[in-house]
Amino acid sequence: MNLELEGKVAIVTGSSRGLGLASAIALAREGCAVCVCARGEARLREAVDEVASAAGRAQRGRGGTADVATAGGA
Repeated sequence: MNLELEGKVAIVTGSSRGLGLASAIALAREGCAVCVCARGEARLREAVDEVASAAGRAQRGRGGTADVATAGGA
C-alpha cells in the first residue's frame, strides 16, 4: 500500500512494544522517518532497531525516552 508518506516524519509514543511498535514499523515501511518514544530505555533501543530493520534503512528509526503522561515528558 502506498500511503504517500515518503519523506514525512512521525513520532509514535508508547512504541517500544505492542500496537505502538506495530504502528511505528508500518509507518517506517511506508517511508516515514520514525521517532519512537517510551519510558524504558533498554526496550526502546530494541524497538529502534526493529523499526530501522523493518524499513531496511537505519535512518528510518530514532528513539527517545519520555513519560508523556507528565508535563515534563510531553
